[in-house]
Amino acid sequence: MKLTNSKTKQLRKSQVAHFRDVNSRRPNLWKKVIAFGIFAVIPVLFTQKAVFAEGEGFTIAETSGSTSVDESGTSDIFTIVLDVQPASDVTFSISDGSSDETSISPTTVTFTNSNWDTAQTVTVTGSDDDLIDGSQTSTITISVVDEISDNAYDSVADQTLSVTTTDDDAAGFTITETLGGTEVDETGTTDNISVVLNAEPASDVVISVTSSDTGEVTISSTTPLTFTAANWSIAQTVTLTGANDDLVDGSQTSTVTLSVDDGSSDDDFDGIADQTVSVTTTDSDVAGFTVIESGGTTTVAEDGTTTDDFTVVLDAQPISDVVISVTSLDTGEVTVSPATLTFTSGNWDSSQTVTVTGVDDSLIDGSQTTTVTMAVVDESSNDSFDSLADQTVSVSTADDDTAGFTVTQTDGSSSVTEGGSTDLFTVVLDAQPTSDVVITVASSDTGEATVSDSTLT
Repeated sequence: MKLTNSKTKQLRKSQVAHFRDVNSRRPNLWKKVIAFGIFAVIPVLFTQKAVFAEGEGFTIAETSGSTSVDESGTSDIFTIVLDVQPASDVTFSISDGSSDETSISPTTVTFTNSNWDTAQTVTVTGSDDDLIDGSQTSTITISVVDEISDNAYDSVADQTLSVTTTDDDAAGFTITETLGGTEVDETGTTDNISVVLNAEPASDVVISVTSSDTGEVTISSTTPLTFTAANWSIAQTVTLTGANDDLVDGSQTSTVTLSVDDGSSDDDFDGIADQTVSVTTTDSDVAGFTVIESGGTTTVAEDGTTTDDFTVVLDAQPISDVVISVTSLDTGEVTVSPATLTFTSGNWDSSQTVTVTGVDDSLIDGSQTTTVTMAVVDESSNDSFDSLADQTVSVSTADDDTAGFTVTQTDGSSSVTEGGSTDLFTVVLDAQPTSDVVITVASSDTGEATVSDSTLT
């Protein structure tokens, strides 16, 4: 081969130029030639063409100058191309060092002496995990596989590139309510909620569960909830139970709060906001009052010497006072005492007594039945009791009046003389009649005595 000025102008005295026979079976055999001048004729021992070594190597090109993926499975690519034509195949291995952040495809690429200058694409895909580990950087190494590659490439250094994998896991927890809502009642029924972490923690996460009103709903003893790296994805159940009270308070809504216990939990979860569940507790208490008659009935006498009583008590605890009026519909037969009863949230379950007294009259009216009515005084009472129906007690009053009349003679006897003297006697009814009473007065011997009035009305 003859070196021209253009081929040799870079050579200097005592420098060594390297050549190789691209067709030789020994492609790594290089000829050393000492250049002593500007022009030289170099004898070649082989007849195959020899070329000047351009420097074996390969070039990596990253999309936009970097490689980034995320855990949701997005991909990025880079390309590999040889810098010079090889004499035989060159195979590269592409490895991410068993990283669990990325996957690579393909993991090997092969260049031949015909496609050596055509870039080959490697796809990098983000791998999902459940850890809250932030953005992670992994290293991909591209290496010549010496044993199956052109020997000229055996000494080519590995190249690396960094891949950033964006984390898609966020600290948090999810609450699931049965049928989308949570309801219990005061009889002690239960409902459940389930709680599970959204991502795997590096250390334990403790969640406390509290009720805003334990008088309406209580929490099962399985709380607080502890999640570990092993059970974080397994939902834990919280049982909510309705608490009984005596209040007529209607359906009540309580708040159950779930909070991360910062002092006992993985720091990544410390800033997580509390979550709440609204729990409806159905009231089992019904507004009402009960009247109990002593002996099952109420009976008095007209003379007032005997009384009877009955008691009144509320069926449930009111939030505010309940006033009940007690009224006799015939005060000529029966009176009641007291005329009003007041129940509070403190004495609602203590019976109050109403005394019934007979009222004397002169009528011969037989036993009379009088109605005593108990009615809630709406304007003075808890609204829950306003719509209650009145209740009544029937009181029987025994009559002490007997039909009859009484004749009273002057000085205890009646005496007259034949000369026309007179004497008197009086007649009066023993009891008040309900209608007129006519009494006839007659002499048994009008030849001896006569009467002035033959009838009395």
